[in-house]
Amino acid sequence: MKLAVLGLGNMGSALAHCLLKSGHDVSVWNRTPEKAEVFAEVGATICSSPNDAIAASDFVIICIKSHTETVELVNGLSVSLEDKTICDMSTGDTLDADRLVAILEKQGAGYMLGMINAYPSGIGGDETTILTVGSAGTWDRYGSVIGNLGGKSAHVGEKPAALAALFAGLFTVRQGFMFGMIYGALVCQKAGIPMQVYADQLPATIKLVKDYHDLFARTVPTEDFDSAEASLKVYAMAQEDALKTYLSLNAPADLIQLMHDRTKMAWDDGYGDRQLTSLVQHMTDA
Repeated sequence: MKLAVLGLGNMGSALAHCLLKSGHDVSVWNRTPEKAEVFAEVGATICSSPNDAIAASDFVIICIKSHTETVELVNGLSVSLEDKTICDMSTGDTLDADRLVAILEKQGAGYMLGMINAYPSGIGGDETTILTVGSAGTWDRYGSVIGNLGGKSAHVGEKPAALAALFAGLFTVRQGFMFGMIYGALVCQKAGIPMQVYADQLPATIKLVKDYHDLFARTVPTEDFDSAEASLKVYAMAQEDALKTYLSLNAPADLIQLMHDRTKMAWDDGYGDRQLTSLVQHMTDA
């Protein structure tokens, strides 16, 4: 199996180094040739163009800025993509992903799109996850390659848009937690609480996040929202208290206002005795 890595920024370099350490036959290319030279010392074949790298490979990993740039790169190729598999590890929205896949399929290539849930230093780790979508059979052929890059990597389907949506969803979780800490800091500042005191109390709250995950994983996939230990209306009342505190201290309250409004709306629609996670069902049906 012959591999190529196109794009040798921090992440692309980490991918290439990992594949070489795993014993793969790897060709590399980068727009700035100097970045590729170091890979000759560790056994990679240095290519002067994307055409050369792709021609020499069966499975091509592209790691540049975005799906849009990958489309430009692919449209500029003169080499045939017939029977090649192109794996784009760049980012983009659902429309970008669909456009890239349509171009690859038209040229007879298999496709794989990957979402890397790690910093470059994590590439190759047993706990690192790279989630992929791909055309039929690509995971069977090249899943082991992705597994070398991240021990907990997985295939999540064939639809290109699914990966962009999954990225958006998981990104929202991470950013939601960060913004929660930020907004919490603001209301505490207004009340005169030292930021170190606030920061010192966050680990206890973080432990509860695991309980939230367990509740979500137990109820949302099965749509079993009954027998709530703490019902949606209980959360709504707590959110109302928190909202009043934000407003009384003149702290930015748009985040907690959104949470309260969504929960109260579901309560008014008859979800009060159900799990808070039933909001997924309520908003889907709205």
